[in-house]
Amino acid sequence: MSSDFYRFAVSSHFSSFPKSFSLRKKVPWWYQILDPRSKFVAKWNRTFLYVCIVALFLDPLYFYFPITGDKACMQTDIVLRVFVTFLRTVADLFFLFHMVLKFRTAYISPTSRVYGRKELVTDPRDIASRYLKSDFIIDLLATLPPPRFQNHVAVVMQIAT
Repeated sequence: MSSDFYRFAVSSHFSSFPKSFSLRKKVPWWYQILDPRSKFVAKWNRTFLYVCIVALFLDPLYFYFPITGDKACMQTDIVLRVFVTFLRTVADLFFLFHMVLKFRTAYISPTSRVYGRKELVTDPRDIASRYLKSDFIIDLLATLPPPRFQNHVAVVMQIAT
């Protein structure tokens, strides 16, 4: 009975509208603030941990690119150099994306922990200032690739001499 009423009461001009109508705008992903307790953040942190472990074992491989002189007994391995540099660049991109996510992830207010309410701070300025004051320098230094630069500078110095 109600379906007959709906068919006669609603005009066919409104058939193009969606069934659930919302006045809320869809926010683009780059403006969204992430909940630190969400599944996405948990999966990202786990993935980032695995990338950090791989990067930890990649950095010592840069010291296995010995620079040889005229007729020395050691040679450089170009294939290993390219492979390790590629993997480390991918890891650096993960580090950079992690830094971007930290600017967009809310945090629990320190004053609300006392009372057990655990209120999230979602203001982008507060999140950015807290991150810049706490972990930003460490994350930036971890993203910079000193072994690669050291290796490339040594190759350039050898070619120049």
